[in-house]
Amino acid sequence: MFLRYLTFLKIVNDEFSDMVVSVELHPDRIRLSLIDNSWIDVRYPVEDKFSFHWQRGEKIYRIDTAPHHRNIKTYPRHIHLGSENNIVEDNVTEEGKSPEENFRRFMLWVRNILQND
Repeated sequence: MFLRYLTFLKIVNDEFSDMVVSVELHPDRIRLSLIDNSWIDVRYPVEDKFSFHWQRGEKIYRIDTAPHHRNIKTYPRHIHLGSENNIVEDNVTEEGKSPEENFRRFMLWVRNILQND
């Protein structure tokens, strides 16, 4: 897991330094602070279990694989879009993709939202 987080940090440095202002490496997650004063916690303990939590003031954007919301087409992957209770299909990450690819896809999604707000 720790090596995965180091790889994520390299991706941040190489591809997303325009929007990430600082990083913190923790044993169970990485925290990214963004240019708009929001932050992201990335947890990816095993290959197919993850949580990308983006906190923007009162709004949350979280893509995770917690095994609830069975009615969602992309179960167990789903997005909390703006709040805990607004659950939508995950059209950002993709089943079968590597952790690095899903992290990259999430970061591109964040960049798109930042640029369009």
